[in-house]
This record gives sequence, C-alpha cells and structure tokens, in this order.
Amino acid sequence: MSSSQLGVFMVGWEYPPHNSGGLGVACQGMTKALNQLNNHIYFTLPYSVPGGSSHMDILSCITPGPVGSLSRGRTSSAPFSPYVTATINPITSFPLDKAKLTTLPQSEIESRVAAYTDAVAAQAFSHRKSTDIVHAHDWMSFPAAAEASKQTGKPFIAHIHSTEFDRVPNGSGSSFIMQTEYEGLMNSDRIIAVSAYTKEILVVKYGIPRDKISVVHNGIDSLSADRFLDEPFAPKRPVITFMGRFTMQKGTEFFLGLAQKVLEQIPNALFIMAGDGDMYHELLWKTASSGLSASMLFSGFVRDTQRERLLDRSDVFIMPSVSEPFGLVALEAAQRNTPVIVSKNSGVTEVLPSAIQADFWDTDLMAQQVVSLLQDSQQTQSVINNQHQDLGSITWPKAAQRINQVYRDVFLGA
Repeated sequence: MSSSQLGVFMVGWEYPPHNSGGLGVACQGMTKALNQLNNHIYFTLPYSVPGGSSHMDILSCITPGPVGSLSRGRTSSAPFSPYVTATINPITSFPLDKAKLTTLPQSEIESRVAAYTDAVAAQAFSHRKSTDIVHAHDWMSFPAAAEASKQTGKPFIAHIHSTEFDRVPNGSGSSFIMQTEYEGLMNSDRIIAVSAYTKEILVVKYGIPRDKISVVHNGIDSLSADRFLDEPFAPKRPVITFMGRFTMQKGTEFFLGLAQKVLEQIPNALFIMAGDGDMYHELLWKTASSGLSASMLFSGFVRDTQRERLLDRSDVFIMPSVSEPFGLVALEAAQRNTPVIVSKNSGVTEVLPSAIQADFWDTDLMAQQVVSLLQDSQQTQSVINNQHQDLGSITWPKAAQRINQVYRDVFLGA
C-alpha cells in the first residue's frame, strides 16, 4: 500500500443485517469511517454476504453451520453466538490461575474457532501483499488474527468489545474463551479497548500492561429518520424499555425488580423487554410468578425500523448491566430523544455523562428515577437536552481518527 493508504485485514464475526448484537453494528460504523480515511479494508466473516459491501471487500470464510439446533449448514450467519457461554466449559476459581489455562477438552465451539482460523489464514496468505495491519474483534477472532499476522508478517491489533469477565460476572465463565482471550491479548502488538472501564479490566484481570492499551470509544451514526410518532401503541401507558441480550451480564433480573417497584406508584406502566438470550424462559417464569404478566411485554429481537420505533415510543430506556464494556444501545436511545438510565458499570458513561446513573443492584433508586422522569416533564426534557449535547461529540469519524492513529503508530513501529 502507499504511504497514504493502509491495507487493513480485519477479522470480524458478524455484520448487519446478520448480527445478534452491538458488535456487528460497531463494525459497520467503524469500517465506513475508516474507509473515509483512505484505508482499504478486507473484512472476513465466517459466512457469505450476498451483494458484499460498497465500502470494503468482504472475504467469506465459510465454516460448518451453527452450533446445536441453529440450522446446521447455513452460510448466512455466524457458526455460534460468541456471547452466550453458559454451556461452555466453566472456570471454577478466581483470581485467574494462568497455569491452569493450558489443557482444555475439545468442544464443538473450539472446532468452529479452529475452522475459522484455517479459513482466515488462507485468505490472509492470498492478501499478504496488500495487508499492512491485522485488526480483530473479540475472542472468537483472535486465533484467526494471530495466524493472519503470521501469514502476512504484519502487526496484530486486538479490539476488545467485551471480555469473559463482563459476559459471566459471577465467575463461572468459559475456560476455553478465557484462555483464547488471554492469549490473543498477550500475542497482539496493540490492544484497543472500547472504554477506560474495559481497559481497567484488562489490566487487573489479565495483567496487560497499561501502555499496550488504547481506549477508543464507539461512535454512533447520524439519525437515520425522524421520530415515529404516528399511531403509537399503548397511547395511554408510559413505556419503559430494556433492549439487549437476556443474560446475567445485562441485568435482566434487576429490570424485573425495578418494574415491580415502579408499578406500585404507576400501575399502568408498560415494561418492554426487547431481545433474546439464554435467560428467556427463566424471565418468562419469573414474570408470571411475580404477577407482572399484564405489565411486561417480550417483543423478541428488534432491528432497524422496528428498533427505532420502539425507542421513539419509549418514555424511559434502562440499561441495568452488571458489567457493560460500552453500551451502544444507550446512545441509540438517547439519539431518539429517550431519557436514559444506565448502570454505573457501563463504559458509555464516559461519553454520555448526562445519562442518569445507578448501581445495577439498586432497584429502589432506579425505580425512583423512572417515576421521577415519568412525573416531571421538565426534568425529562432537561435530560434529553443534555444527552443531545453529549451526542454531538460521539461520532464514528472521531473514533476512526483515533483508530487510524493506532494503525500508524503500530505500522511505523512507534
């Protein structure tokens, strides 16, 4: 590549519209902005993408079909969800004993990661002359990126959007994932963390040197449409929304807890849980057993226009995560003029300080915050105005500038 253009071999896992969460959305915004900075991006995926992309070359590294009951043999989605690890070999002790992370039993997920690694390595070899940087997103892409770095002889940047310590905060995470995560971080030439919150986890839990980690916050695209105000559902009920994976990490049980307390003061409130995950059936049972069924709506996973319409209709958005590396959905809610309440354990607070904050476990306080917003229109408007001021500086072009500087520092050996 010329001195003004870098060839970026980017190892991905998901990409819209075949994404299950924020990682794909982040990769889309990031790559578009990096392309505008004259970088040529080769983006690998473990499935095919009909039509490709207008701003980068998508390299299909097709692996066997999704794990378990998820339509074996499909080539239009990732082989497995990288953020649901309950069935993968759990660790049993903390702090992490690195000496024990050596010999692990084989598993289907391990074989899928290995297959992706082989496919990516072949693509890397084919693109070795046009590659200057290898850039990978989260644990499932790290082995492939390390091999791509060997094939091309180019430096490897590990981008952390979520750690196993975030995903399984009770300490029963996957030893295989933790080992893969640790080895990827240690073998990389540089690390990009999505928040200072995540950087601290990498330093404390994995022993990564601070000076190896650059913090680059996610951005958000410009508003895609005006607010949808036509024919709102449940027009006479205040709507409080949760949007995300139904996992321990996301604090779903705390959302149920605060719902009970809000309903004591505002009986007609409607709570919407948009998403899916391994806790879905447990949440349904708890909703029924707590007498919340008439006030709780499970909408399933929503995207694009449905997502925007739901955020527009929401009177309050809540992200009660136990540990949230960033929390892109909070920015999306704020952008749609919805006041946001987030857990203090969230990286997004570093760029959206106007968001109302609470400890994830403090359902009493969160319930009070919800009631206050629903009953005080002046406070609500003030929060919305402050959120929009914060959003003005949270853009993908700004994030891309920082990533581009990391590229050039590593490429030039700085």
